[in-house]
This record gives sequence, C-alpha cells and structure tokens, in this order.
Amino acid sequence: MSKKHTLESFDDDLAHLRAEVMNLANRAETQLEQAIGALLNDDIALAQEAISSDEETDRQLQRVNGYMTIVLARQQAVAGDLREILAAGRIAAHLERLADYAKNTARRMLALAAPVDAEVAMQFKWMADRVATMLRQVMHAYQERDASEANVAWSSDVELDRIYGELFAHLLQRMQQDPHATKDAAQLLFIAKGLERSGDHVTDIAEEVYLMVTGVPLLGPRPKLDNIAPA
Repeated sequence: MSKKHTLESFDDDLAHLRAEVMNLANRAETQLEQAIGALLNDDIALAQEAISSDEETDRQLQRVNGYMTIVLARQQAVAGDLREILAAGRIAAHLERLADYAKNTARRMLALAAPVDAEVAMQFKWMADRVATMLRQVMHAYQERDASEANVAWSSDVELDRIYGELFAHLLQRMQQDPHATKDAAQLLFIAKGLERSGDHVTDIAEEVYLMVTGVPLLGPRPKLDNIAPA
C-alpha cells in the first residue's frame, strides 16, 4: 500500500489518478468482452457497440494524460511518487492499445462471411478469458502497489502463446485445404494475433507496475514456448 504524504492534497491527486487509470482498464476489458461476445455469437449489434464505445475509451485516455499533467505541474513529485505519476501515462497507453485490438476484432467480425465454428470459437474464448484474467490481476497489482503480483502477471502469458500457436496452425491449414475459406481464415488470424498482442501489452503493464513499486526493472526474458507462430 502507498504511504501517506504530509500534504493530503498529494494523496488525493495520486488516488484520483489511479482511479482514472482503473476506469480506463475497465473500459478496455468491457470492449474486449463485447468484441469477443460478438464474434462468438455472430452478434452484429454487439460488434457495433464495441466499435462505437472506442471513442469514449479514447476520451478516458485523454483524461488520464490530462490529469497526469496537472499533478506534475502542481506537485513537486520525486522518487516513487514521480514513478507512479509517469507510470500512469505509460500504463494508460497500453490499455488504449488493448481497446484498439478489441475494436479491430469487432470490425473483422463484421467482415466474416460465416459464423465462427465451435472448435475455433472455443480457442478464441479461452484466449480472451486469459487476457481478461491477466488484465484484472495486473490492475489489482497496480492498485495495491503489489510488486509480487505484478511479477506473476508478467510471466503468465506463456499459455496464451501456446493457444495462439495452435490456432495459427489450424487456420493456416484450413486456408491451404479450402481456398474458399481463405478470406474468413485470414480475418480470424488477425483476430488471434490481436489477442496474443493484447497479452503482451498486459505483461508490459506488469513491468511498469513492478518498476513503479520497486524502482528497478524486471530482468530477463519472459518465459516463451518454442515453435509458436511468427510474431
């Protein structure tokens, strides 16, 4: 937990900034749920909702950045406090990219000629659930200033990489076996890649949280599987 400052206004500023970042995380997670729900249920209205809600997500990012600038201007932050203020902006940028991937998922769903079959849908649901779980974990670590939990989140996307590799191989094989399936399979490949990249952004947030709390970076490459699909 964070220490209390002599100036209560500084504590209030930091708490408000954290709340704005958490609001952005909640919006990004909601967009992901909408986009994947649209994909799995062939729900055009839900896909359009995921796309249109991105404007509010962008406005939330602007609120984070605007308030971060205000806090920097009126508080003489040093050391851990300065790290927290700057980390808020970097974390917000990663969250906005998560929302962008969700928006792109919804747009690609609208371009599909046929609903996703059950086998592929199951893998997409697993990937989306894993990203959402990782995101909630890392944002809890951010809110509680918990470096240990951030470290766990940082190394937890190896299974996401594995499922992405399996899905990539499956869709590539489908494209080779059935030329008529190429267009939809290509859209699904982009969706799968977006989910895999979303996991990478979550682990980047974990790095920011760990640095914010401890003042030192997480060292060493994250655990990775061999022979997964190309980045």
